Amino acid sequence: MTTNKREMKTAQNKQAILNSLLARMHEEAFDKIKISDLCEDANLSQASFYNYFPQKSDILVYYIQLWTIKMHWLILIDKKLIGLDAIDALFDLTAKTCASQPQLMAEIVAFQAKSHKIITCPPLTEADKVVAYPDYQGIEAMAVTDLPELFAIQIQQAINAKELPDESDISTLIVSLSAIFFAVPIMFNQSPLKDIQAAFKQQLCLFRQGATNSFSS
Repeated sequence: MTTNKREMKTAQNKQAILNSLLARMHEEAFDKIKISDLCEDANLSQASFYNYFPQKSDILVYYIQLWTIKMHWLILIDKKLIGLDAIDALFDLTAKTCASQPQLMAEIVAFQAKSHKIITCPPLTEADKVVAYPDYQGIEAMAVTDLPELFAIQIQQAINAKELPDESDISTLIVSLSAIFFAVPIMFNQSPLKDIQAAFKQQLCLFRQGATNSFSS
């Protein structure tokens, strides 16, 4: 790994801000949380904050980046799953995030809706990954940049494994999975884990049926 001390310090400061936000969101609404409070928690100046996050919503984007790379590592490296099994595992892990941090997921969905596009952002640095997940061996080498890219990898794996037709339109299937990912947390916000898992399972069953039957005629 080629990460230097400055990059590590930057990653540590960014994640101190993120951790403050996550802690406060258990008690406060995202819009009510002040940047000054986040800076106080992280022991940083507001000038430093804006160097890392030009606006508060950028912290949500950073969270999604870190969460996505973590999911990729857990599913591919830890669980050793690919294709449709990997997609199922991703949504099961998503359900657990929804249940444990409902307000966070609601804010991410709201941000997605306001942006009028799928969340995208520059790739994480090696330092970002290592500071966030020091025990995840090899995570710094993983290069997934966002959720659509992770979906694309898993869909291509499913095509290669003959779980999905060779003619599958990957872009269309990414949109379908993204719709499931963002719609279920809205409809089942504050619901028990088992209800969120059941909703994701039902929608993924419909996804499989549609994806495998689209080219059968």
